[in-house]
Amino acid sequence: MADPTNALNTYVFKKEVVLRSIGKLEQNPIHEHFAGYLAILRAQQGNQGLPIHFGDIAEFHEKYLRVIGASDRAPYVRPFKSRGQGLEAFNSNVAGSYAPGSLRSKGKLIEVIKVVGERQSATYTLRDGHASLALDRLLKGRKVPIGALTAFLYRDYGFRIDPPNIQSVVALFRSEFGLAAGVGSQKRIFDILFADDLGTFKLGDLELLKTEAAQNE
Repeated sequence: MADPTNALNTYVFKKEVVLRSIGKLEQNPIHEHFAGYLAILRAQQGNQGLPIHFGDIAEFHEKYLRVIGASDRAPYVRPFKSRGQGLEAFNSNVAGSYAPGSLRSKGKLIEVIKVVGERQSATYTLRDGHASLALDRLLKGRKVPIGALTAFLYRDYGFRIDPPNIQSVVALFRSEFGLAAGVGSQKRIFDILFADDLGTFKLGDLELLKTEAAQNE
């Protein structure tokens, strides 16, 4: 991904594409803790065998769910509606939501992951067969449209990609989250969790980032 402050050949998703993608995600019964599951998937790929801690979940929220300019009381947003709320701003107490005690006492995520230890020392791992468990417990059997999810997660990021299309961004997502098409075990996880909606995207859904200087020319 590129730094959006450097607009040289940097592409971003158009606003209407992001809004359309959010609307599509809102139609799926995606549990709010699916975000935590994605965070652990990403950390498993990026940590190179090191233990996964709450900090990895917090980092995911900061990178992908924080809304620029939002209040400190509700800095994050998620387009998941397992509680019938659709697009939802939520508070900054991520630590409380993913605390070992909270996960063990309630919620579906603990059926998909294992938590060992308490508080800051707690580690998070994926259960055997976690993708099928996540599909059943967190997604109610409905696969997540991958193009829509990718456009939402990367809505505030720029890309130096060729060609500038949704397929290229999905490839970046798959690499970052350990779901590579060329690795059999990773591809199987991807195929269980995600539906192919790339046909609903078109060339032009990403546009060159406009700098202030370019806009004033």
